[in-house]
Amino acid sequence: MSEQLCVVCNGPLGDHPLRLRYEGKVYAFDAERCKRIFQENPDRYLDAFGGVLPEPR
Repeated sequence: MSEQLCVVCNGPLGDHPLRLRYEGKVYAFDAERCKRIFQENPDRYLDAFGGVLPEPR
């Protein structure tokens, strides 16, 4: 089984990840900061098919 990673920073989610529902899907974050960053600009982290993109560099 692969380790689940934070949508924003790609860090491990740990035992108690934060969750957010966006457009019918649930996304997980390792910290409140990452959740807030996602909420400010979710399209930056999602591709056209609703998948998660790696952190832009």
